Amino acid sequence: MKDEYVKTFKLSELSNKKGKQFQLDDDHEIAVFKIYDKVYAVDNICPHNHVPQMFDGYIDEMYVTCPIHGFKFHLETGEQPTKIGCKLKTYELKIEDDYIYVKKPKRKLFDFHF
Repeated sequence: MKDEYVKTFKLSELSNKKGKQFQLDDDHEIAVFKIYDKVYAVDNICPHNHVPQMFDGYIDEMYVTCPIHGFKFHLETGEQPTKIGCKLKTYELKIEDDYIYVKKPKRKLFDFHF
């Protein structure tokens, strides 16, 4: 299966340490953050409370804090500082010609396999 990337928006549209939301496909809404010269894409839905507001989270170094209950997640790994508990999904991305492209996941959001 070929890796499929979705064109989101221009890198120049992102402000430092501010999130921007984007509907990747029917099943995935993401939050994209720029921290100085690096860009990160994560699920916009907090895995703790299932509210689609991660884009509005507070950035502290490499962590985004959910604006609802204060859970923190690492922008590269999705892990909490304690490395236990729920994990925020992260997405691969690339930048070409000032546009951010995010890799679509291979499975749907609730496509569980046992």
